[in-house]
Amino acid sequence: MQFIETSIIGVRSAVLTFRRPGSPMRFLLIPMVHVAEQAFYDQVAERLRGCDLIVAEGEPYADLLLHRRISRIRVDGLVHQLVGLDAESLGVPLLWPDRDDDRGRWFSLVMDALTAVPDWLTTIRFPSGGIDVTDLTGHDGWAGGRAKQVWRKLMLHERDKRLLDLLTRIHEERGEEPITVGVPWGAAHMMAVAGCLFSEFGYRVVAAEWVTVRNAR
Repeated sequence: MQFIETSIIGVRSAVLTFRRPGSPMRFLLIPMVHVAEQAFYDQVAERLRGCDLIVAEGEPYADLLLHRRISRIRVDGLVHQLVGLDAESLGVPLLWPDRDDDRGRWFSLVMDALTAVPDWLTTIRFPSGGIDVTDLTGHDGWAGGRAKQVWRKLMLHERDKRLLDLLTRIHEERGEEPITVGVPWGAAHMMAVAGCLFSEFGYRVVAAEWVTVRNAR
């Protein structure tokens, strides 16, 4: 299954709608790229406005003050997701799997201060070779190296578990409701999400569309 595709026309994200036979609930998976053209985030926002619930990635904006300020510093004509997409302004209820209320807001503020610059440095340039993410190959740029393996464990696998736990709870508690649940998460997480919906709960893709992340330059 293709989530992000790079071709001669640019980089595109595959927006996928999952539905389970006999159930009215839909999951709208939106593979995100954290640096893109503003038009990409505008299209994502348009689709999220049609949802009844959003399972958001990261932390509420109030806890990311430094992240938001630094993310505005760019020289490549692209924008960071924290600048281009304000999910909290869409008027749709949000849930945050990354947020742990037991840690308190102070912990989020400390993590914001510690990670703002590293996050900006990792997204300061769009990959020159483009991006391709599928359920078979993942992202080749993450292969190898002990540091990258630790990063994947903390930032990918452990967060995948929190995300899937929440999606499982939504499925179990609200599966008989005719609602659409938007899941705008980084493309690398979509492998776990799609696999869980398909294998664990019997959801299937019933609709798909491409949304342009960046036009070819």
